[in-house]
Amino acid sequence: MNISARITLKIIFILLIFFVYLPSFSYSQKDFLDSFRGFFGFQEDQVEILIRNLKDEDLDVRRRAAWALGMVKDPRAIEPLIEILMDENRSIQVNAIAALGKIGAPALEPLFLALEHENRLMRVNASKAIKKIKDPEAIELLIEALKNEKLYVRLNAAWALGNMKDPRVLEPLVEALKDESPYVRKNAAWSLGMIKDLTAIEPLMAALNDGSAIVRESVVLAFRMINDTKVIEPLIIALSDENQKVVNSAKEALKEVTGENFAQDALEWQKWWEENKPPAADN
Repeated sequence: MNISARITLKIIFILLIFFVYLPSFSYSQKDFLDSFRGFFGFQEDQVEILIRNLKDEDLDVRRRAAWALGMVKDPRAIEPLIEILMDENRSIQVNAIAALGKIGAPALEPLFLALEHENRLMRVNASKAIKKIKDPEAIELLIEALKNEKLYVRLNAAWALGNMKDPRVLEPLVEALKDESPYVRKNAAWSLGMIKDLTAIEPLMAALNDGSAIVRESVVLAFRMINDTKVIEPLIIALSDENQKVVNSAKEALKEVTGENFAQDALEWQKWWEENKPPAADN
């Protein structure tokens, strides 16, 4: 018997074992076939296996595959991961969002396109994925996106830049405080607070005069995150805002920054500040 015939018989024998005895073991057909490929040197690319598993009927298989693809960070997984942002299971959506965030810069453009999808769940989860990106290589793309004509691109970019602890993002975010959309201005203020750079305090103070209450409230929240004595005076000013949400946020921010509590009594706060502000605060 020649070599070819012996190999053929060996394959037939293994397949017979598979079909006769497999039902009595806790071993799936897919697992068997994967092992079979490996035995004969036909091992499938592991990333491709994980991508295929994103469509598996088993919820746990899909969930683990999404998580693993985030650890691998292979750009081939971007489109398949975006597809399962609409998965019926919330935990799988969460894993896909996290995975796309870990892949970083290569996922940005496809995610921006996903923001145009007709399905609301896709748009919401694509937005969440963009906000998870902390890849330094994404900074220039996000800065450029602040100038995009599409509102949803600009507001997501403004938020995502808050994840970047990089001085390059300060000037573009300050400029975004002048965007025509209050939602972009709101996100820009929030991101400046996330970065906690004291040079952002002055432009944020100017934004306390913004015509939109959601922007002014975001500025107050930014001051709370910055948490420096230099934000105390503008927070006292915010206590006189015409919008109660802004006032409430300023009150809570003052309590956190100072450790004092004069509720929303601007006069008491001002009196306390005059008595306690450090000499440097006069400059």
